Amino acid sequence: MADRASASIVIGGAIHRSHIPGLIEAISSDGGRADWDGEPLEPSSIRAGDTLDACAYELPGGTFDWTEQFCEERGIPYVRSSGSCGGVFGPERVVFTGVGTAVQFDMTENDEIVLARSLVRELGTMEAVEAWFVQAEFVPPPFAIIDDDAVDAPVEEALHG
Repeated sequence: MADRASASIVIGGAIHRSHIPGLIEAISSDGGRADWDGEPLEPSSIRAGDTLDACAYELPGGTFDWTEQFCEERGIPYVRSSGSCGGVFGPERVVFTGVGTAVQFDMTENDEIVLARSLVRELGTMEAVEAWFVQAEFVPPPFAIIDDDAVDAPVEEALHG
């Protein structure tokens, strides 16, 4: 049995309407719920102008594997925070801005981002350290729901004039 921890994830940004059911399914596959008491999420939980919060107990490695993969493949920003598993791994925050790769940041049990001395040396300047903390503090923007018809319209117009 994998080492487990509780975790929460905040998701937002641009999402195609047709991707909403898949996102909800991914969250459900990871055991994610709308709250710690177990209310399930539904497609109507995703609303333009809001972010989506999900949480789960006992996630292997403290990660929302299916959800994170779904978001990364579609460029949907998220921030995951997960607790520790005593003697195995500490708490962490993972940031995906919608482009590139997800970045992991160590945290304390009080949800404070931790920067190791070796990384301070690697970053080299206070400006780089400050930029690192800004990256760690990323917050996903509210959802903007893109109608799939709206995406196809310019292509259709170009094809048919």
